[in-house]
Order: sequence, then C-alpha cells, then structure tokens
Amino acid sequence: MKKFLKSVLRLLGQMAIVAAVLIGFQVVTDGMWLFGLPELDQVESVSIAYPQVTDQVKTVTDGENKELALKLTGFLKYNLFQKAEDGQQPLITITYHLQDGTDRKIAANGTTVWWKDKAYALKDPDIFVNLTEGIFFLSEVQAR
Repeated sequence: MKKFLKSVLRLLGQMAIVAAVLIGFQVVTDGMWLFGLPELDQVESVSIAYPQVTDQVKTVTDGENKELALKLTGFLKYNLFQKAEDGQQPLITITYHLQDGTDRKIAANGTTVWWKDKAYALKDPDIFVNLTEGIFFLSEVQAR
C-alpha cells in the first residue's frame, strides 16, 4: 500500500510540474491576464470614455453591451518582462459600476494598461483600442 501511495504522489508531483511549465509558457507567449475583474452578474452598468474622439461618456446597462465591455478586457494581457513606458496617458477608460455601489476602473492606450493603480506594458499593442473604437465609438470615429 505504501508503494502505491508513493507512486501516486510522485505522479501527482510530476503532473503539477508539467502544469506549472505549461502555464508559464502560456504566460510568456500570450501575456499575463488581469486578475480581479468583475463578473457579469456583479456589474450594474459600464461607462466608457474616449476623450480624444468625443466628450460624451457612453454608459451601457443592457446585458449584451455589458458583456462586450467585460470581454474587451480579455485583450489586455500584459508582458511580465517589459516595463510600461513612463509619461503616457490613457486613451480609453472603462468604469464598471458594481451592484454593491463600488466602481472598478481600467484604462488603456495602444501600449499600456492601467489596472489597480499600476501600469503594465501590453503584450499585443493597439488591439484593445481598435476593438473598443469599432464596437462603441464607430460612428464618432467615422465622423472625424
């Protein structure tokens, strides 16, 4: 019985090492995820500001657009091994107004994301800004 238990523990240890290596490889190649983002059922409304295009802050309350705004943050993976450039300003700010009365704010430009008062260098530049423009500010961008 001890021999069987020992072999099972050895197998579990090897599986844990393989999982850690695979996750590490995923983070290095695709970027690190932002942690602490709200869940859809916690969000009451979402405000999206893009001051370079319009002074109007768009607020969405319907489920489909709230879900789109949350899914956009999936494109904000950051590079663990690169420092964000100093002195840059965000282009787009998304504020999630939660049902408990608190707000969570995320901001980004083409190369940097600001989350929880820290700046991170984006792994895939410009994707977030381009998608947000196309989804929420297309008519304003075309009017320019």
